[in-house]
Amino acid sequence: MKRQITKANFSLISKELNHYVSNGIITEEQKTGIMEIYEIKGGLNFIRVVVTIGAILIGLGILSFIASNWDGMSHLIKLIIIFGFFGGVNLAGYILSENNPKTGRSLIYLGTLVYGAGIFLIGQMYNFGGDFPTAFLLWSLGVLPMSFQLRDRHLMLFSNILFGIYLFGSFEQGFPYAGWIGIPLLYFAYHYFDKSRLLLFFANITSLSFILQITIRYEVEGLYIALLFFLIGLVMYGVKHEVEPDIFQNQGTILFGVAGVILTIPELWDVLVSVQSTRLASILFAISFVGLLFFLIRKGSLISLLFVCATIFRYYTDTFAFLPKSLFFIVGGLLLLAFGFYFERMRSQSKEGFRHE
Repeated sequence: MKRQITKANFSLISKELNHYVSNGIITEEQKTGIMEIYEIKGGLNFIRVVVTIGAILIGLGILSFIASNWDGMSHLIKLIIIFGFFGGVNLAGYILSENNPKTGRSLIYLGTLVYGAGIFLIGQMYNFGGDFPTAFLLWSLGVLPMSFQLRDRHLMLFSNILFGIYLFGSFEQGFPYAGWIGIPLLYFAYHYFDKSRLLLFFANITSLSFILQITIRYEVEGLYIALLFFLIGLVMYGVKHEVEPDIFQNQGTILFGVAGVILTIPELWDVLVSVQSTRLASILFAISFVGLLFFLIRKGSLISLLFVCATIFRYYTDTFAFLPKSLFFIVGGLLLLAFGFYFERMRSQSKEGFRHE
């Protein structure tokens, strides 16, 4: 299997190999053999974007027409329209897929939207009970087999997003037991769809939301929830991952950064210490947290710099609100300029070291 890289990286490798050939380091045949290992990743296709938007606009137009005449139709007519429209666009999509794959796939995408609209419309017609998030779970379950059958990562991503909406919407409506099956399936899909970075990114987000749902369901104290996610973020950042380490590191930094800023709130600590000591506990944590962020900044983490600013701003609005705003912004600006100077210097030093080697 060829290694997929971006067009810019492909051009860079080709330019470097041409340099090696011109200097007699490798032969032209060796260069050709190396270039055959790589292929350019498929990005957004203009034709696919155009036909997909066109199909969606047509679908919205038809659905709008139906909605404007909805009250005057019988249930039978409504069902015929829903199932007929759903079957028609999918059948047309499969027929066109052989000779016009982009147009055919766009119609199949439209079919998934019609399927979701049908779930809500039929539920409204017959006044079906159940929770609102359940409709998104049913929608996700309908898109899922089609994404595997067509091996379409965009449909899989859409199913993932629908499943995430179901989890987020289920906070007050009982425990989402489907998560025990759905979460492992998302990571299986990541491997099944040639290790798509986007699928891994959303799978991690969905997994974290499921963990949050578990803690809320069992009424875990806010302090322990924040500490749990702070530790999860540190693990995601610190553990060496063989696949897509940058995704885990960036998401881990954001996760423990958000949790860290939340943990600087004194009121959270009253479950561990007395009310008089909550501010001291939060300040001690904040000092350790900012120290960790500065350590990561030295390693080149720009995201950590954002959370240093967020922590400073939080204490400004809470504790140091009496300070003049002008002084606060001046100090903040000086900090950003200092960090910018540091990063620029560090980057220039790394480039010089690379040239010397």
